[in-house]
Amino acid sequence: MDTINLENITDLQDASSAIDKILDQLFKETKKVKAEQLGLDKRACYGERLHVDTGEGYIAVHHNDLNSMMYYGGFEYVDADSITKIGDYTFFMIGDEDDRVSGCFDHLKESE
Repeated sequence: MDTINLENITDLQDASSAIDKILDQLFKETKKVKAEQLGLDKRACYGERLHVDTGEGYIAVHHNDLNSMMYYGGFEYVDADSITKIGDYTFFMIGDEDDRVSGCFDHLKESE
């Protein structure tokens, strides 16, 4: 990964570009899946655009897909403490044992 020198970040555009580079690097280690692979309605996110990291325990959703993921995927019920926004992505982290994210991971394991 290219080193990001924080001293070179002088405005919001620089910060946004640095965050995009960090996320690009992070997502190289994730699996891209369709909503159906997680046991979700296909309308939650069309195509292989969800980033899943079972080791870290998160599903990353691009802001363009967030509303449909919330509504059709049932993610509006995920506890706010299990949600992190970074750049253009919202990360849904594993929370309680019965939570939505855990259920998606369980479905993914069963389907593989």
